[in-house]
Amino acid sequence: MKLLILFFALIIPSQSQGASTASQLFLNLLETVLAVRSGEVDSGTIKINLPDAPPRFLDEQRFRVFAATDVSQDEIDTTLQHVSDAYELWMGSPYYGKNQAKAIYIMITGKDLDAGEVANREYCDHLADTGFAAAQWCNPDTYISYVTNGGASISSMAPVDGFHFMIIAAKDGVTNNGYKQMAYHEMFHVYQHTNVFSDSVDEVDSKMGRMSGDNPKELVAWWMEGHADFFSALYSRDARGFKDEMQCALECTGPFSVSRKEKFFEEGLKLRNISWDQGDLVDLGYRLGSWFVAYLASVHGEGALYDFWETVDELGFEATFLRQFGVDYRTYLDEFEVWLRNPNEDLLAILDDIYASKARQISSTILTDNGSNSRMASSGLVINDNLFPRQESQVACD
Repeated sequence: MKLLILFFALIIPSQSQGASTASQLFLNLLETVLAVRSGEVDSGTIKINLPDAPPRFLDEQRFRVFAATDVSQDEIDTTLQHVSDAYELWMGSPYYGKNQAKAIYIMITGKDLDAGEVANREYCDHLADTGFAAAQWCNPDTYISYVTNGGASISSMAPVDGFHFMIIAAKDGVTNNGYKQMAYHEMFHVYQHTNVFSDSVDEVDSKMGRMSGDNPKELVAWWMEGHADFFSALYSRDARGFKDEMQCALECTGPFSVSRKEKFFEEGLKLRNISWDQGDLVDLGYRLGSWFVAYLASVHGEGALYDFWETVDELGFEATFLRQFGVDYRTYLDEFEVWLRNPNEDLLAILDDIYASKARQISSTILTDNGSNSRMASSGLVINDNLFPRQESQVACD
């Protein structure tokens, strides 16, 4: 007899749901004032401009979790804790893309294909029931790769679709450092996407830096993925773990027979041209891309990187890079690739100061609206702890 597979949906409301425009503006201002008074935000760097989310953002909920039933409640809670902490780090305070930091759909798969299929179907049904245009091409087989192989991705383009779709596999457990880092990586992609307001796939890809190679028709990984790798390592690990991750990005072999750094120079590659079309070589776009971001952070500070993402919507990738860092990105990459030839101990030496001067911190507690940690369950619907206060397609981001 086929087992009945229940589906759990977890919902966390976003702030100010249903508020009028005037009320929303007041709440945004109040949140800004509180952030400044707490020291969370420096008054000299506040960005007052918070564009409204476009009408295609049909869902005001912050998170909805579609979890397969072979994923335990503890595993769901751990996943939610990771994504909530990452949300607070990069999307908790007022910033340019704040109003698109909602409708974050998280599908958690386990080891069971039947359970994954039901969770996937419930996700697609939700898109249809809510009225998202993307429902008509929702892939009912998304779960298969994650149940089989593990991993995580953002498999939507939120500025265009009106929601963020994150898939994360719990098949290998959720208590290890790798799972937490994977969740942070994907949530940094959410942050990146929130800062672009456009209904054009090409425009979003361009502003994300994915069209910055010599052939703009080939989507490249170094900028968008380099940031997600760097920031997930910086904030999901302790000082030793951060340094270990960055060292591995240079010295581990990954999918190659030699170290990543050695493979990069052996192939005679340019970091800006490494695309997903190049098979395993795209790994270098992620890992050495994270080193370019670390290089920038060591020169300009972590805040300059956030300033890039929170202003790129105005001028686009290339002009924003030039304005923010003072040199065009091709020249800066050439300089970095010369620096990268230094002994690894010299490269690793920049990491201690980066970690010691981290700009963000997590301070919130998971609570329900009444301050308790209670749960309600009705008809398979689980309403879990609320935060208070506070691409397997062409658009997928791993």
